[in-house]
Amino acid sequence: MTHFSDIDNAYRKVTARANMLYEFVILYHNYIYSQHTYEAENCNMIEIHTLTYIDDCPGITATQLSKIWHKSKSAISQTVKKLIEAGYVEKRYMENNEKTARLYVTEKGKRLSSVHKAYDVADITQTTAYLVEQCSEADLDAFYRIIEQYTKLLKPE
Repeated sequence: MTHFSDIDNAYRKVTARANMLYEFVILYHNYIYSQHTYEAENCNMIEIHTLTYIDDCPGITATQLSKIWHKSKSAISQTVKKLIEAGYVEKRYMENNEKTARLYVTEKGKRLSSVHKAYDVADITQTTAYLVEQCSEADLDAFYRIIEQYTKLLKPE
């Protein structure tokens, strides 16, 4: 029979690195859902990235977005509804098909998407520069390879 202190010791040993991952995931989750300002427009990262994805893939459906973002159709529909109400996105139905709504950015949405893309280029460049100062380029490449493999583990089949 395994003694509880043995289990505690084994647990501490295997979770030391995992706890860093848990903290990162929690902090990044909070960052994703916090409001960010782009040209006096407030959006969280899910909203702005959804807008940009619609900009890059005109005519995409909410169902397709839900699969891409690994979110429920209901959650994506709420995000899309906010974007429509703010005047960034519009729904269009195909002729003879009132069931499937295709999504398109408006001119206002196109402008905000462009502002967001410029922001991301600057932010990702700055973040990468900081990380390369703290670690090596090889470390960063390894980090992204690990994230890629971890993502494969987590993705539903």
